[in-house]
Amino acid sequence: MEAILFDFLALTTRKLTFVMRSIFFYFILFIASKGHAQGHVEIGAFLGASGYLGDLNKSDWISKESKPAFGVLARYNLTDFIALRLSFLHGQLSGRDSHYADRTFRNFSTIAPITEVTLQAEWHFWPLLQPRLPRNFEPTFSPFLFLGIGLAHTSPKPDLDNMIILKPEFVQGAALDKNATFSSYHAVIPFGAGMKYRPHPQWTFTLEAAFRLTFSDYLDGISHAANPNKPDRYQFWGVTVAHRFRKQPFIFKRNDPMRCKSI
Repeated sequence: MEAILFDFLALTTRKLTFVMRSIFFYFILFIASKGHAQGHVEIGAFLGASGYLGDLNKSDWISKESKPAFGVLARYNLTDFIALRLSFLHGQLSGRDSHYADRTFRNFSTIAPITEVTLQAEWHFWPLLQPRLPRNFEPTFSPFLFLGIGLAHTSPKPDLDNMIILKPEFVQGAALDKNATFSSYHAVIPFGAGMKYRPHPQWTFTLEAAFRLTFSDYLDGISHAANPNKPDRYQFWGVTVAHRFRKQPFIFKRNDPMRCKSI
């Protein structure tokens, strides 16, 4: 039964990986073919932190251990209110029982590098105007919300061998996790909020906090030894800087008054 379940999860993960790669490829083709000419495309970078919200972190919203994170992004502005964003981010998830007095006896810890690609829709509360003529531009800002889909890859390295007090349920759970077979790819649902500021027609700055819901309890390599009934989660927060390509100006052809049409 477990072998059948694993085969099903592996097949689903491969299909999801193919879908996300296809989305990434066609999104890049889309913005390359349409965005540059119309001035709707932004290319930028992310710098911030990642946070672990799994079995070894009690809070669902605040991570005890934040780690540096970075990435790149491409954004296509559909309207002044809505944009599509493709992001490629890398960070690290880290947690340990020693942060909590009632868990020190268990003494579990984990560290898991994580890399993700996500496609998100962004909605601005107020319009971020892009006038046709740069001289008419005025700095604008707006809060925004976002929601999307994505695929994450983790390489967890859990430490389950340093229990101070050996309780049977945790010993048995640790044994199951050490022998567990699970996929390193995970479907994720990113969502969050932030603030956008455009001081110049070609530059956009954001401050944002994002959470990732997942469908796996093995992002950290720990499940049965902790809380197998609750999937892992994680977060990214930080700043982005993006450059917006110029619109191509209109070019009017002028007739040559010296040229006469032949009759």
